[in-house]
Amino acid sequence: MVVASAPADPLDLPGWLGQRALTYTFEVVNGLTGRRKGRLSPLRSSAPTLAHDTTSIISRRVNGLVIDADDAVNLDPLVDRIEIAMIVGGRTHTTYPLGRYLVVDDPVAETTSGGTTTLTLFDEMFVVDQELETGIDAGGRPVDLAIGSLLEGLPIGDVMIEATTEVSSNSWTAGTSRGSALADLATLGGYLKPWFDHRGRLRVVQAFDPAARAPTIDLDVTGRVLRSSLSRSSEILNAPNRFVVISNDLGDGGTAAVVGRWDVPATAPHSISRRGVVLPKVIEVQVPTARQAQLYARTFGLQAAVYEMVELSTVPDPRHDGYDVIRWNGQLWLEIGWEMPLTPGGEMRHTLRRAYPGAEGES
Repeated sequence: MVVASAPADPLDLPGWLGQRALTYTFEVVNGLTGRRKGRLSPLRSSAPTLAHDTTSIISRRVNGLVIDADDAVNLDPLVDRIEIAMIVGGRTHTTYPLGRYLVVDDPVAETTSGGTTTLTLFDEMFVVDQELETGIDAGGRPVDLAIGSLLEGLPIGDVMIEATTEVSSNSWTAGTSRGSALADLATLGGYLKPWFDHRGRLRVVQAFDPAARAPTIDLDVTGRVLRSSLSRSSEILNAPNRFVVISNDLGDGGTAAVVGRWDVPATAPHSISRRGVVLPKVIEVQVPTARQAQLYARTFGLQAAVYEMVELSTVPDPRHDGYDVIRWNGQLWLEIGWEMPLTPGGEMRHTLRRAYPGAEGES
């Protein structure tokens, strides 16, 4: 019997593949009607980049995209969206979407050969992150339903929210950023900070311990990390090892303040057990029960805890999206940011945070 193995993925750059064909497309789409208006052709001299940062409310930004006057005429920056994609392969190719963006800045420079426009693009969280016209009240509803209500009617892509039984009675006044309200609700519901993914979908996923997850990308197997690209950093000397949430809502019996705690895992070098001293980070938030305070502390801690960090470079890879668990150097890491060139031949830069086992260390 002959067993055929699956073809190697050119994204993994197998040893027999000396090079790969790669290009990027910038499709203009009317944001109101969905009509496709054609593609932009950035100037060859421009060097646009796409950056993803999980710590920001607006996580994705494109800088340095320069177009000529003809492309500028075809682009309505007030209405249009730009869908970016990576195309890998030649005659037989695969298209990988890299997100959907809108124009937030478009200064024009006049030159002897005509005007050029340098575009700055944000993902559609820019639409979300505007001031509320009226106040909102979660009203004790499940957080996933409250988030759905907060986003109702916005001209954005699909919204994918993982279900939760957590509820919220919090409220936000008119003039508050909707993006900030969304981030608050996400933490109250035990979610990671929401982001728009490669397919333009708003993702709201439960916070997780990366050390307990199977890696989504294994850099040890593919060997794609470029030599001399490594940069390590650590802020554990001053990093908190306990996160404390305090609420003045007397919800649990009405006799005492509501308190929740979450400790960094004991395997972390700056943990309480290893360091022998507590360095707390105290957060004040309005939650009615100790269980919700505990959840808030855990969710906040999983995102804000500072461990060992490493930056490294690979060839551009569209499989890196948001909150990917990476295996590298025999260890698990959480990817908290990346930046890639939108021109062939560049390097993709990744920021990884070390994952330590036992991160479910609530106390």
